[in-house]
Amino acid sequence: MARSAARDELAAAECDAGERQRLSIRIRTALAVFAVLTVLGAAGAVWAAVERGPAYSDRELVDAATARVELLLTADADDQRRAREILSGATGEFHDEFAQSADAYSAFVQTHGSRGEAHIDGNALAARDGDVAVVLIAATVRVESGDEHGRRQLRLRVVVQPEDGVLKLAGVTFLP
Repeated sequence: MARSAARDELAAAECDAGERQRLSIRIRTALAVFAVLTVLGAAGAVWAAVERGPAYSDRELVDAATARVELLLTADADDQRRAREILSGATGEFHDEFAQSADAYSAFVQTHGSRGEAHIDGNALAARDGDVAVVLIAATVRVESGDEHGRRQLRLRVVVQPEDGVLKLAGVTFLP
């Protein structure tokens, strides 16, 4: 406290002696206005970022997950592009895992002449963090493989997240 007062007195004495120039009222006012505007601009930027919120609605996230899972579960021995379509709708860990097995998936489906038609029985948003969502999906897959026919009921937990403006599967877990 004493140092600050002494420093102020020294500055005043130097200004009175002509050794130091005081800042004009205009400059001091301009600096104060600039400081206030800077603080308001930063506060506005933070507020806008927080208020912007997620880019996708709950329905969009669930619909994207449903469409991606339906493509994943529908097998067609005549559609050789299926694995590429699944990969184009995948990202992250799921993309990496499926990319390693895409050729095996295609070979299995073609070798067995498999056809599977997926029907989504139900879906629900389980959790969401911004634009990343966990969606629960119940599906029935009608399978035809050679002489075998059957239905299989599946439950899945999938993670959907945007990549380059497109919602993609980032994780798929089959539930018991």
